[in-house]
Amino acid sequence: MKNNCNELSKKIGSLITAGAISLTLSGCDAREVSTNNSNNTQSVIDTTNSDSLEDGVQQILDIPGENFKLKVGYQCVLNDGEKWTVTSDKSIFMEVSTLGLPEDMKVYIDNIHTDTTICSHYPQINGIMQDSMDDRIHNSLMYGFSISDTNSFYGINQIDGQNDTFIKGFTYGYNGYSSGSVNEQRFLESDYLKKGVYANKISSVIDLIVVKGEEFSFTSVESEVTVSVWPYIELKNANGESYYKYYHLNEQGKIEVLELTEEEFIIQTQIDSNKLTRKK
Repeated sequence: MKNNCNELSKKIGSLITAGAISLTLSGCDAREVSTNNSNNTQSVIDTTNSDSLEDGVQQILDIPGENFKLKVGYQCVLNDGEKWTVTSDKSIFMEVSTLGLPEDMKVYIDNIHTDTTICSHYPQINGIMQDSMDDRIHNSLMYGFSISDTNSFYGINQIDGQNDTFIKGFTYGYNGYSSGSVNEQRFLESDYLKKGVYANKISSVIDLIVVKGEEFSFTSVESEVTVSVWPYIELKNANGESYYKYYHLNEQGKIEVLELTEEEFIIQTQIDSNKLTRKK
């Protein structure tokens, strides 16, 4: 079955403007292809598409052992001019409620554990952990966050751009493991794009407490969304004029860099850059 990351990489790979200057990064003639396990092929937020940013993602998920459903929604939290990049701190909004909950039942969220990893075309980089968080109620007055068909849990997952753990993991993936010491350092956005990074996969486990009368049951639901990384880098020439580099996987399975003028960049993205992000 195709997964989030593979579908997203095809979308990104199709955005090529005729006449753009290309430079193919060197690599082996044959390489191992990344394998990404995913349980939801539709939950993709494409940050190069204004409609996708505006709409976000809505999921209706089965709850093991129960007849009602869990509704989960995601939306990128970006201000005007901001992009979803690897190196920047970023946030994603999450809404959770039920669908078809019987009147004699109550549901509480006990804990939400979320891992954010990077998706890359290259196995040595793919799946490196970028951030992790747990969200649970911080008092003893309630079982957890109460949710129903009409009452939602609202939360924001704040994702670090480059914390120490992520830098260490990427450094070994970038340079390869060796017996000698490795110099850990912060990387440029272009370093990640050169290594085939094209998305973040945000995977959550939502632990639920289900109450019916005097009976309590506990169950967990998995939810996953993939958010594409902005694949363009802006640079300035000696005259202070902007030009861009666009990174994508070509048909030969190698990372290709297209150099674009500002006009070509606007044509390729096909939308006003001021409308790329959703106003909050």
